[in-house]
Amino acid sequence: MGFIPIILTMVGAIMLFIMVVKQSIAQKRVNIETLTQKVAHQWSILTNGDVKSQPSLDSLSQIIKSDKPQLQKDQLQQYESTIKDSLIQAKLMRVQHNKLISKRPYSFVAKIFGYKAI
Repeated sequence: MGFIPIILTMVGAIMLFIMVVKQSIAQKRVNIETLTQKVAHQWSILTNGDVKSQPSLDSLSQIIKSDKPQLQKDQLQQYESTIKDSLIQAKLMRVQHNKLISKRPYSFVAKIFGYKAI
């Protein structure tokens, strides 16, 4: 009878840990997606171009890198003031997300719920 409360407490702590880590990973993924969409929208407004509706962060970075030299001076200043910070923040969050799901015990939770590196 003495071990049952200990076992239940441990199971509860493990379940709570899994729920917190799952929520943290999911929130990071949502934040990265939101920032990527924001950058894509701002870039399409700045260049009057059409960026596909759900671009990946890598493809968006490549588009910006290839089209950036063609920007005029005022567009370049607008890029520096609005888009650059959001793009850097999205890349930083992606690195943090990938580091988080590669470390134990977080990698176990990521495998359980099918999260992969972005």
